Amino acid sequence: MNQKYWDELAENFNERVFEIADNELNQALATTIKKLGKQSRTAGDFACGAGGTTAALAAHFEQVIAVDYAAKLLQQACKRVKGDNIRFVEVDLTKNKSTAIKVDVGFCINALIHPVAKKRKRIAATVFRSLNQGGKAVFIAPSLESYLRTYQVLAEYLVSAGKNRKKTVRKISATAQKEIFSLVEGIADVGAVATKHYLHDEFAQFLEGI
Repeated sequence: MNQKYWDELAENFNERVFEIADNELNQALATTIKKLGKQSRTAGDFACGAGGTTAALAAHFEQVIAVDYAAKLLQQACKRVKGDNIRFVEVDLTKNKSTAIKVDVGFCINALIHPVAKKRKRIAATVFRSLNQGGKAVFIAPSLESYLRTYQVLAEYLVSAGKNRKKTVRKISATAQKEIFSLVEGIADVGAVATKHYLHDEFAQFLEGI
């Protein structure tokens, strides 16, 4: 999960990567953006990808700084999102270096997914350091509960369709063992890539410890 990996995704990013801003059903993120946009002037989209969240932010904040370390993704974001109130910046958030970026609200959507713990901590720390005094940060990350739940839902569906329960559970368990690289650390396969997932309490504790 390096810069080359993300650059290779750039051309078909919208097809290969789930963007919450474009697909959320309960509109929780959209509502949060609208609310914070009324209270604050500047926003940062950290690990902006192809600009899905950037577009939503630009509609509600006076100024938006979109940050990513994959040059090709930034190019896609520039093409996708137009506006005089948007600035695109190429920064590697995992390097734990100070940046000149300062915003009232920092958004970090599905960026804390690197399998290496220290890199996740560096990303979160950079977001917090980029906030103005009294600033706020919004983080979203993949849920380990939801990931595990998919195996249960699949098993129940197959059993309800007439499959033998013991055989079904055994088969799905074997698949889970291949796809979950570390249950303790919450590292699981997403598109053939080791991806960090969080328990609810774990995520809160992680952010509090930054």
